Amino acid sequence: MIELPFDLWWKIFEILPPDARAQFRTVNRLFLEIARRVQYRNLVIDGYGKRTKRLLKSINLFSLGYHVQSLHIQPWAVSNVPSSKTYRGPSGRVSSVFDHVHSFFDSDYPTRRAEALVRKRMRKQIQLIKETAKTLGFVQEYSVEWNVDRPYHPEFFTAFLSLVDVSPFGRTLTKLSLKVPTDRLVCLASLDLPALEQLDIQLVTMSLSERYINDCFDNFAVFVNNLYDTLRSLSISSTHISLNLNLYRLFYLLGDFPHLHSLGLTIPYDGAHLSSLDSLQSFIQKHGRTLQELKLLCNRSAARTRPNDPCAKYWIQRTITDIFTFGNLSNICSLELALRPLRSELTPFLNVLAPVANQLESLVLTDDALTPGEVERVLAVLTCKFSAGTNGGVVEYSHLRHLAIRLQYLCLFTVDLIASKLRLLHSLKLTFSDVRLHHYDEAQLSYAYAYSEILGLFYAELTTRWYSEWKLSSLAISECPYRVEWGKDMEKAFTKCIPTLVSFKVFSVTS
Repeated sequence: MIELPFDLWWKIFEILPPDARAQFRTVNRLFLEIARRVQYRNLVIDGYGKRTKRLLKSINLFSLGYHVQSLHIQPWAVSNVPSSKTYRGPSGRVSSVFDHVHSFFDSDYPTRRAEALVRKRMRKQIQLIKETAKTLGFVQEYSVEWNVDRPYHPEFFTAFLSLVDVSPFGRTLTKLSLKVPTDRLVCLASLDLPALEQLDIQLVTMSLSERYINDCFDNFAVFVNNLYDTLRSLSISSTHISLNLNLYRLFYLLGDFPHLHSLGLTIPYDGAHLSSLDSLQSFIQKHGRTLQELKLLCNRSAARTRPNDPCAKYWIQRTITDIFTFGNLSNICSLELALRPLRSELTPFLNVLAPVANQLESLVLTDDALTPGEVERVLAVLTCKFSAGTNGGVVEYSHLRHLAIRLQYLCLFTVDLIASKLRLLHSLKLTFSDVRLHHYDEAQLSYAYAYSEILGLFYAELTTRWYSEWKLSSLAISECPYRVEWGKDMEKAFTKCIPTLVSFKVFSVTS
């Protein structure tokens, strides 16, 4: 066998298909160890069939839990239909007769019997998962995700949230991601996670009353505030199906976190889940000296259960204007903002961007598209001008390393602009819904050329470019808006004109 470093064998096993990996694991103990690490490092439990039972029992039987570094659980619905084994054999036939007799005299008996069967199966399934969790001593990431389109059993969420109490990985956990019914968050209050650094919470309150939600927040805030010494990243999001949610109280209850470097908030774009911005702004301002990354994003609007402030839809604009005016965000190096609440006028956003432009390393603008002129305005603010020595020349310079923006359309003018203004950019992500040739008349172009001809002309324009001073190494663009395959052609064209490009990806606009 060829003598290769362990890390290199690890990389090889990572890219092998599962069937090939299973064959190689029988070669020697080294291959077996690597194959097990690759197979068990990310443990996903999203159902309870034969495969899951076999997987969990093998982890317990062969003491494989120390390989697991990430655990993801998505609760499932438990069937109330008796299995074929239930009425097998003499005892099964007696049980069947017994059930029929009881059903004849008690019309509610089948319902109670089905409920008892569900509870029994849940206890059995939870018990096996708990037994497995006791063998997981090195898990660093744990997530529980609720599929809101499916029925659920509250007992599952209670059990899975309290797993860290019965398993050793509560001492090693550094990242916790939860999307659970909000009333289950009360289970967190008593948990002790001494190493937790990153907390991602997606709130789904459905039709719970605001008073009940606030009671849940009281318990949840106790859990979060207990992370005082370790918390470095906090992300909170809500969806449109949370009808009576008001995040004002949650931010009011949250204390100080001296090591908090990243804060993210995602709510419906109309601001319906914030009755007031005061507590949010206060929370951001008191962490201004430590914050390095700030994300304020939005999703579809929520159903309103109370009169809404007409200015609430500008919650991002108002938040960043106030905190950048009165707060000390001297260490901010990454911004991710939704543009929809800013689109009435970009000037407030640009005024906010200007003071931190020389320290930003990453900028992500989502949710709404920019025209080439608006892109030019943003890049003008990002680009600082410095005197070039005694000759009196001027050098344009930017620290930005990552940029992701949504364009109304892709054209060479925008690509030229980014290449010339952001020469030190390492990665770029462009989302768009159209491709245009900037120097042609748009109305005439739409009638004169078919989609394939437009793309052909675009490729021809692109091949004339040579961005020799651009340091871009990674480029991601959205799939072709004309429903044609263009990944290979675009990769070839961009690789030819950007000499430093090593990674090119085409992504779906829905992702």
